[in-house]
Amino acid sequence: MDYQAWTLDLKTLTATHTSGFTLQWEGSAKDPSAVHPGRFSKELSAIEGVRLLRHGVDFIAKSATLTTKIKNPYVPPANKPNRPKLSLKPRQGADA
Repeated sequence: MDYQAWTLDLKTLTATHTSGFTLQWEGSAKDPSAVHPGRFSKELSAIEGVRLLRHGVDFIAKSATLTTKIKNPYVPPANKPNRPKLSLKPRQGADA
Protein backbone atom coordinates (compact mmCIF):
# COMPACT_ATOMS: atom_id res chain seq x y z
CA MET A 1 0.00 0.00 0.00
CA ASP A 2 1.25 3.46 -0.89
CA TYR A 3 0.89 5.54 2.28
CA GLN A 4 1.87 8.74 0.44
CA ALA A 5 -1.02 8.72 -2.10
CA TRP A 6 -3.23 11.47 -0.64
CA THR A 7 -5.29 14.27 -2.17
CA LEU A 8 -6.15 17.43 -0.28
CA ASP A 9 -9.26 19.62 -0.43
CA LEU A 10 -8.77 22.80 1.57
CA LYS A 11 -12.32 24.05 0.91
CA THR A 12 -13.94 21.11 2.70
CA LEU A 13 -10.96 20.49 5.02
CA THR A 14 -10.61 16.87 3.97
CA ALA A 15 -7.79 14.61 2.84
CA THR A 16 -8.58 11.43 0.91
CA HIS A 17 -6.32 8.43 0.39
CA THR A 18 -6.48 6.35 -2.79
CA SER A 19 -7.91 3.49 -0.72
CA GLY A 20 -10.98 5.63 0.05
CA PHE A 21 -10.01 6.48 3.63
CA THR A 22 -10.77 10.12 4.48
CA LEU A 23 -9.66 12.53 7.17
CA GLN A 24 -11.47 15.70 8.18
CA TRP A 25 -9.91 18.28 10.44
CA GLU A 26 -10.95 21.38 12.31
CA GLY A 27 -8.91 24.53 12.73
CA SER A 28 -5.56 25.15 11.11
CA ALA A 29 -4.11 22.52 8.82
CA LYS A 30 -0.66 23.07 10.35
CA ASP A 31 -1.95 22.49 13.86
CA PRO A 32 -5.48 21.04 13.77
CA SER A 33 -7.65 21.25 16.86
CA ALA A 34 -9.45 18.00 15.93
CA VAL A 35 -9.04 15.24 13.32
CA HIS A 36 -11.98 13.02 12.40
CA PRO A 37 -10.94 9.81 10.62
CA GLY A 38 -13.35 7.95 8.37
CA ARG A 39 -13.97 4.23 8.52
CA PHE A 40 -11.05 1.92 7.86
CA SER A 41 -11.31 -0.83 5.30
CA LYS A 42 -11.82 -4.29 6.79
CA GLU A 43 -8.79 -5.44 4.82
CA LEU A 44 -6.47 -3.21 6.88
CA SER A 45 -4.98 -4.39 10.13
CA ALA A 46 -5.04 -2.05 13.12
CA ILE A 47 -1.34 -1.23 12.69
CA GLU A 48 -1.80 -0.40 9.00
CA GLY A 49 -4.80 1.79 9.87
CA VAL A 50 -2.84 3.74 12.44
CA ARG A 51 0.06 4.10 10.03
CA LEU A 52 -2.31 5.39 7.34
CA LEU A 53 -3.80 7.87 9.82
CA ARG A 54 -0.35 9.11 10.86
CA HIS A 55 0.78 9.55 7.25
CA GLY A 56 -2.46 11.39 6.47
CA VAL A 57 -1.99 13.89 9.29
CA ASP A 58 1.65 14.41 8.21
CA PHE A 59 0.47 14.99 4.63
CA ILE A 60 -2.05 17.60 5.79
CA ALA A 61 0.57 19.47 7.83
CA LYS A 62 3.18 19.42 5.03
CA SER A 63 0.66 20.49 2.39
CA ALA A 64 -0.46 23.38 4.56
CA THR A 65 3.07 24.73 4.81
CA LEU A 66 3.41 24.54 1.02
CA THR A 67 0.12 26.33 0.36
CA THR A 68 0.50 29.18 2.86
CA LYS A 69 0.94 32.59 1.35
CA ILE A 70 4.32 34.26 1.62
CA LYS A 71 3.98 37.80 2.90
CA ASN A 72 5.46 40.33 0.52
CA PRO A 73 7.82 42.93 2.02
CA TYR A 74 6.57 46.49 2.42
CA VAL A 75 7.02 48.66 -0.66
CA PRO A 76 6.57 52.40 -0.07
CA PRO A 77 4.25 54.17 -2.50
CA ALA A 78 5.87 55.82 -5.51
CA ASN A 79 4.32 59.22 -4.73
CA LYS A 80 5.44 59.34 -1.08
CA PRO A 81 6.80 62.84 -0.34
CA ASN A 82 10.30 63.30 1.03
CA ARG A 83 10.10 64.74 4.51
CA PRO A 84 12.91 66.01 6.70
CA LYS A 85 14.13 63.52 9.27
CA LEU A 86 14.29 64.35 12.96
CA SER A 87 17.77 63.73 14.32
CA LEU A 88 19.49 64.44 17.63
CA LYS A 89 22.90 64.55 15.99
CA PRO A 90 24.28 68.02 15.31
CA ARG A 91 24.36 69.00 11.66
CA GLN A 92 27.72 69.25 10.00
CA GLY A 93 28.59 72.82 9.13
CA ALA A 94 26.01 74.29 11.51
CA ASP A 95 27.18 77.21 13.60
CA ALA A 96 27.10 76.55 17.31
